[in-house]
Amino acid sequence: MSARDWDIFGDVARLRSDLGRIADSLSSRPPTEDEEDVWVPPVDIHEQDDTLILLMDLPGFSREEIDLQVEGETLTLRGERSRTQRGRGIRLERPVGRFLRAFRIGVPIDPSKVQAAYRDGVLEVTIPKLAPDGPTRVRVNLE
Repeated sequence: MSARDWDIFGDVARLRSDLGRIADSLSSRPPTEDEEDVWVPPVDIHEQDDTLILLMDLPGFSREEIDLQVEGETLTLRGERSRTQRGRGIRLERPVGRFLRAFRIGVPIDPSKVQAAYRDGVLEVTIPKLAPDGPTRVRVNLE
């Protein structure tokens, strides 16, 4: 793996999630309802010639629980999942609480053409790139 392929932010998020699960498993007390949990859903981003495609795993969400905003070149996704109680929890591994992911796109985009679809627990966001303006030719008048 080259340094270019290393996703430091993804690795840090996974490490934080893993350490949180380890700490939870070592804790003898169950989490209380007023404790604020934050989690990071996994994301894949693919680039095509004229489009970026973001895929985010959000199983168990309804469309209304997902907030997607585009401002300038920044895409922000947020939501919240509550713990479902079906008796006393014996093992609780499914992430709950709020999530917030923000991505700076890094290329000019048209926010009005961003589309999102949610099916089978996967959010797919299609982000069309703006066509680059070609070189501008300037006519020089001789005096």
